Amino acid sequence: MTPKDPDAPAIGGQLDAPPPPPAAALARAVSGMRPVRTRRRAGGFIAVLAAGVVAPLGLLALRPWRPDLAALPRLWVAGAGAVWLAAFAASLAGALIPARGDVLPSAGRASRVALAAIAVLAVFTLVGSVEAPGISAPAPVGAWPLAVSCWRCIAISLSIAAVFLFGGALALRRVLPVGARRIGIALGAAGGAMGGFALHLHCPMAGTAHVVLGHAGAVVLAALAGALALPALLDRRNG
Repeated sequence: MTPKDPDAPAIGGQLDAPPPPPAAALARAVSGMRPVRTRRRAGGFIAVLAAGVVAPLGLLALRPWRPDLAALPRLWVAGAGAVWLAAFAASLAGALIPARGDVLPSAGRASRVALAAIAVLAVFTLVGSVEAPGISAPAPVGAWPLAVSCWRCIAISLSIAAVFLFGGALALRRVLPVGARRIGIALGAAGGAMGGFALHLHCPMAGTAHVVLGHAGAVVLAALAGALALPALLDRRNG
């Protein structure tokens, strides 16, 4: 039998010793815990949608609609509106709704869906724009007048996209550890597409160059703005 080391502590004494008290900060955090509502899978999507549609609905309610709307083919008007809305819904859902079985939205899936939506809008506006001759507003002549007309529509789309971007940042605060830049692309694209839908019913200019640059181009700029702004917004809210 090995002789007992007189300097070794007694095992029983170690087990009987009381544990050290918790740190004051930990004790305060534990005592301040409250039950929280379970996060719903589509809760953020619904909340951001409700907040974001106020601006485009206000634009359509308070400002005149395009004067050539009645002269355009009804099927095209409905189909084009459906394309804009589908791009919006797909991008926003990708940014805020996790796949079934997941807890958080997939940043990679969100950015892929948003880039695909942008590509569809670019192609559609390039080959599918329709005018009513003599009724639709004529396209501006010259690069600078065209740029000015496009900037007006871009400003409207970006202002609508900003609401979706800030709302998305609020919905994703403290729950998005990585992928903020790619989620920002999807949020920006969603807001830009909603702006494009409002412009589809509001903007009097139906020329292809104006619609591609001023309407679909605004979606590209909104997506870039989302990629740059969302990481900073989340860092500020998480700080």
